[in-house]
Amino acid sequence: MDFFFEPNGIAVVGASPEPYSGGRNLLTNLTLGYKGPIYPVNPKYDEILGLKCYPRVSEINGSVDLSIIFVPAKMVPHVMEDCAMKGVRGVIIESGGFAEVGQEGKALQDQCLAIARKGGIRIWGPNCMGLIDTAKPYVFSFVIPKDMKEAIRPGHISLMVQSGLLSGGFIITLMGNKTLGLAKVCSIGNKCDVSENEILEYLLNDPSTKVVCLYLESFINGRRFFELAASSDKPIVALKGGKTPSGAKASFSHTASLAGNYELIRGILRQARVIEAEDFFEMMDIARTLEKNFHLQRSTHGKPRIAILSYSGASGIVTTDHMEKYGLTLAHLSPQTRKRLEELSPDWMPVNNPVDYWPAIEKNGPASAYKHALSALHGDPEVDGIIVHLYAGHGIWFLKAEEILAGVKGLRKPILFWLMGPESIREATRLPLEEEGWPTFHEIHRTVRVMASLFERLR
Repeated sequence: MDFFFEPNGIAVVGASPEPYSGGRNLLTNLTLGYKGPIYPVNPKYDEILGLKCYPRVSEINGSVDLSIIFVPAKMVPHVMEDCAMKGVRGVIIESGGFAEVGQEGKALQDQCLAIARKGGIRIWGPNCMGLIDTAKPYVFSFVIPKDMKEAIRPGHISLMVQSGLLSGGFIITLMGNKTLGLAKVCSIGNKCDVSENEILEYLLNDPSTKVVCLYLESFINGRRFFELAASSDKPIVALKGGKTPSGAKASFSHTASLAGNYELIRGILRQARVIEAEDFFEMMDIARTLEKNFHLQRSTHGKPRIAILSYSGASGIVTTDHMEKYGLTLAHLSPQTRKRLEELSPDWMPVNNPVDYWPAIEKNGPASAYKHALSALHGDPEVDGIIVHLYAGHGIWFLKAEEILAGVKGLRKPILFWLMGPESIREATRLPLEEEGWPTFHEIHRTVRVMASLFERLR
C-alpha cells in the first residue's frame, strides 16, 4: 500500500487549467504539499500550472507509481491500459459512473479491474475522493484547495469512508472548528479492488494514527475485518450505513454496496470491541475523546461509576436519566470526598451525587468551587469518570481551564464538560479546555454517550 501513501511520481489524468474544475483542484492540491514529480495528463494542453502536460501516461519521461484518474467513466478503461503500459503500480479512480449507477457502469468497473489485474495495478475506488495525509501534507483529492489549506489540522485520528462528503466538506468543518486533528483520510468509494481491510491494516500499523474511524456501507471480508479489529490495540469507531431496508437500498445507489444483515454485523462489531456510532459527528466526538488516552479503570461493581458536578439540579437529573440509558451509574462518593465537598458547601446543603454545587458557588465563587470539587471527585477511587456542567460567562464566570483543573493530579480520569453560555465566551472557554485535553460538548446526551463509549472497550 506504500505506493498509494508514499508514491514516487504522480500522474493526474484529467488535469485542467479551468478555474474551479475538479481537474484543476486535484493538480493544485498536489502542488501545495507533494514534493515528488507531478505529471499533468491531458491531450488538450502543453502546460498546466507551470507543469509540462502529457497527452497520455505512457509518454511521461520519469517513473510514475500512482495515477489519479478524473475523466468520464467511459474513458477510464483506455487510461488503465495506458497506465499498465507505463508500469504504474496504483491508480485512484475519483470519477463516478461505475457500479453505483447500474449494469452499464458495473461492466465498465469490471473491465477496469480486469485490465488492472492483468497489468499488476491496484485500484483505489472508483467513485471516491482519494486520500489525505495532513502531516505531509498530501491532498490527493479534488476538494477545494483554499478550503482545505485553511482547515487542515494534523492530529492522530484517521478516517476511512465510503463517501465523498466525509473526506470533503465534513472534515473541513471538523478541522475548522479546531475540535480535532486528523492523521489520514481515505475515501474508498466502490472499493472494487483495494478493500477496507487492507486500508484498516495499514492504519493500524501507522505510527501517526491513534484512533481509526470508519464509515462503511458493506464489508468485503467480514472474517478478516473481525480478526483485524479484535486484535487491535487502537480503538476503532464505526458508523454503519444502510442499517434499514431503505438505507440499504440507498447505499446500493451510492457505492453499489450490498449492506448485509445489520443485526449480524452489529454483533460482529460488538465482539470485535468496535465502538458503534449513530451519526457522523457522534463518531468523531467519540474518536477525539478516545484520542486523549484517559486512564480507564474497570469497576468491580459492573457499570462505570460517574460523578456529575453541576450548578443546576435539573441538568443533573437529565444527565442521570441519560446515564441509565447508556449503561453508566452514579458513583457512590467516599466519606472522604463528601467531607471535602462539604468544606465549601453551606451547612444546610447536603452533598449527594449528582453534586449540585450552586450554593458552594454562590458562597465561594465559581473558580474556587469548581477547582475544589474537581480535585475531590477526581481523587475519589470510587469515581471512574466525571461529567461537569459549566457555564461560561462574563466576569467571575469567565473560567480558565488551568485554574479550575489545577487540583487534578495523577493519572487522568475522563472529565467531560457540557458547556453553556454566550457563544463568544463559550468558545473562549472551550478552546483552552480542548487544548489541555479536556473534551467539551454542547448537549448533555452527547456528553453522556461519549463517556459511555470510553468504557465499551473494557467490556
